[in-house]
Amino acid sequence: MQFLPGQPPRDPRPHGPRRRGLRRALVACCIAAVATTAFPWSFVEASRLFGDVAGPIAARTNPGFTCVTTCLLTALLAISEGRSASSREAVRSACLVLMCAATIVMLAHLAAGPDALRGLEAQHTTWFFAASLAVALGLLVARLRMPQKREVSGGA
Repeated sequence: MQFLPGQPPRDPRPHGPRRRGLRRALVACCIAAVATTAFPWSFVEASRLFGDVAGPIAARTNPGFTCVTTCLLTALLAISEGRSASSREAVRSACLVLMCAATIVMLAHLAAGPDALRGLEAQHTTWFFAASLAVALGLLVARLRMPQKREVSGGA
């Protein structure tokens, strides 16, 4: 018979090498996504008319700016994560929400297409696909960092 509530199950290795590795992986994904926004995400190859024409650098576009801000904020949160359980839970869920937002924006941009440059149909560059991959991996890592829900069996 138990009169007082039992201690909730604790994560046996909250700061183990796996958790630190996941934090580093999340920060690396964010840095990679931010780095790709320094390059154009769309281009037109019309050598007879203009040569190769690239669009604006990605950070000057709406999806690129969203990618930069969400990834920088996610990296900042991951680096400044505290040691308390409530701090870890809040930071990890915030990172997951931010990476979900970045993923949704990238998917919407992918679905809408790269638009047109100088009246010609543009194409996505390798930098856009690298940014999409970095954001998707960041979402996966943020999800892996979330604490596992454990069932507590109690009885009468």
